Amino acid sequence: MTEGTGDGERLYTVAQANQLLPALLQVLNSLVEQLGGATDADALARLHAAQGHNGGGAAAAAMLQAGERVAREMSFLEQHGILLRDVDAGLVDFPAQREGLPVFLCWRRGEPAVEFWHSRDEGFVSRQPL
Repeated sequence: MTEGTGDGERLYTVAQANQLLPALLQVLNSLVEQLGGATDADALARLHAAQGHNGGGAAAAAMLQAGERVAREMSFLEQHGILLRDVDAGLVDFPAQREGLPVFLCWRRGEPAVEFWHSRDEGFVSRQPL
C-alpha cells in the first residue's frame, strides 16, 4: 500500500489488493455469518427473550460475542482502508489511482481476483475491466 492524497488515505495497486483477498474473504464470511439475515426486529426479539433470564444468560453472551466479532472484522476493514459496499454480496472497494486519477479497485466475493475499477463518483454498475 502506498500513501495517497496527503490525507493519509491508503492507495492500493492491483497486486496489493489481490494479496489481501484471502484475509478479506475470511472477514466477509465472518460478517455474513454474524449479520446474515438478521434484522432489527430479530435483534429486538432476542433481547426481549433474554430480558427475563437474569441478565440474559447465554443469549445475551452470544449477542455480545457476535457484536465483538463484527467490531473486530470492521476494524480490519478500517485499518486497511477497504470500503465495504455490500455485506451480503461481499462487495468492496480499494482506493487506488489509475492514470493519475483517484479511482476504486472493485472486487466482489466469488471473483478470482481484483479485475475491475470504477471512478470515485460512480459505483458497481459503472465498473470496467482493468
